[in-house]
Amino acid sequence: MKNKTANQAEKVLEFIKENPGSTIETITEGANVSNLLVRKAVKELQEGNLIVANDEDGGFTLVGTSEAAAEVVEATETTPVTEKATRNRKKIVEELGPKTFTGRNNDKYKFGEHRNLPKGRLVLAIVRAYVDKNPKVSLTKLQEVFHSDEIQPRFGVIAELSAAKKFSKNKVDRHFVKNAEDIIKLANGTKIAVSNQWTAESLSQLLKIATPMGFKAKVEEAAE
Repeated sequence: MKNKTANQAEKVLEFIKENPGSTIETITEGANVSNLLVRKAVKELQEGNLIVANDEDGGFTLVGTSEAAAEVVEATETTPVTEKATRNRKKIVEELGPKTFTGRNNDKYKFGEHRNLPKGRLVLAIVRAYVDKNPKVSLTKLQEVFHSDEIQPRFGVIAELSAAKKFSKNKVDRHFVKNAEDIIKLANGTKIAVSNQWTAESLSQLLKIATPMGFKAKVEEAAE
């Protein structure tokens, strides 16, 4: 049973790696694993700090290196994910508040006049504020300023709208593309979308860029 559990955890991890933002239901269908085993595997991977749930839709995203992930999966074959897995994840510092028992960092943030923002909405507000302050900015310059492909290598922090829509897979959006008010239109007419896939680690990287430019956010309330 332990070997089966480990195999399922590895299968689920691989699916999430290929399909960031996938929900329990999406993983169950796409990975062809029973709902019960998916939930068990997700719980183990969260306890090992290898995946986190997205604030916007509850989908899961991979965190950390493939080597660390392999060690956590290996650990499930013989023992619960405990101290060994935790040590492997100490390099990922949760700078913006404690995680809950589910592995989610549910802190909300305030930025300017905005309150109670989850991570994705905070980034959207920051990017919009930058565009308002720099109305002639281009998509290329925005991607450069916010290190788009470095912080979000797979889909980018900022993408042209049509490209962002193509990233949507298995009914999971990688960017804010559904609501018209979430789309940012640049002065040259280009419509852009901002990523909704954020962990505490990736948000911390972005805030280290935004804060020196005057776009400072603060934790509004810590998750309990």
